[in-house]
Amino acid sequence: MVTIKDVLNKLKWTDQLSNHVLVYVSRGSPNNEETIDLSKIITIGRDGFTFINNDGRETYIPYHRVVEIRNKDGTVIFHRNVPH
Repeated sequence: MVTIKDVLNKLKWTDQLSNHVLVYVSRGSPNNEETIDLSKIITIGRDGFTFINNDGRETYIPYHRVVEIRNKDGTVIFHRNVPH
């Protein structure tokens, strides 16, 4: 089974992070989801990743909150149903 971490690492190793976005559960946001440009990721860890948010702060997102990863053209490369 391919994990979210595997997908993120492959995109990083092939220099493709800037061509993709990630959707994650963010309670209180519209539809309880937020989307980030993967070029903002600074670390890919064991249980989650860290990115620079729009305020310039580092934000940690655990993998269990990730809903989808897709190309900027809209092609979904990873999706799972996450209750939110």
